[in-house]
Amino acid sequence: MSLHHLKSLNRDALADFLAENLAHLVEDEALAVLENPYVTPRVCQAIAQNQRLSAFYSVRVKLVGHRQTPQAQAVRLVHYLYWPDLVRLSVDVTVSAQVRRAIDTILLTRVDKLSLGERIAAARRCSSALIKVLLFDPDPKVFASLLNNQRLREDDLLLIASSHNAAAEQLAMIAGERKWGSRYSVRKALVLNPITPRSVAASQLRFLSRRDLVGIHENPATSLYLRRCIERLHESIRTLQGTVE
Repeated sequence: MSLHHLKSLNRDALADFLAENLAHLVEDEALAVLENPYVTPRVCQAIAQNQRLSAFYSVRVKLVGHRQTPQAQAVRLVHYLYWPDLVRLSVDVTVSAQVRRAIDTILLTRVDKLSLGERIAAARRCSSALIKVLLFDPDPKVFASLLNNQRLREDDLLLIASSHNAAAEQLAMIAGERKWGSRYSVRKALVLNPITPRSVAASQLRFLSRRDLVGIHENPATSLYLRRCIERLHESIRTLQGTVE
């Protein structure tokens, strides 16, 4: 039977075919069965439990990503997938939430073993769970890649923009990013973080409210340089305080 025919069998014909041929399926045939729209959880489980078929990497990947695969079987198989496929499946909304959580757990345990190239590639399209780890990757190339991840959120950037574990280069990159650097909360966090390069912090002052500028000026942790910048921006801090509502 051709692979195309296998993919188009109706429900009854597919069940009859598997009853007779499951023990003899080859890799391509198993994949064709899994692409049939009438495949059932029972069929997926039978393939997953067949040691010969589940030994094929392509079959394991297909089973993990298949909505009809019983969750227990899919979760078991995620341990045998390679990093690129784990990253891809972790953000695939057609994969069940429980399976994606299992994938995230594995990704988090493996991230320390990745090469720089793998971390850069992962940062561009990884899930929220991995974003929070890669935010603090020591290599700026990883952070630059992360800024292009469509799953990155403002709260993620605020986490690093306000952290004393951030690198000055990362904070400068945030300020220069068109999408994120214009957010008020991000601008304020950059000004408040003593690690932010002072030229970057000073460039954000004109976008802050007078109330926030007063608070920053009065903060003992604020550098003398930023205080002088605020005073020059508004002529004097006394005038500034008098206009705060």
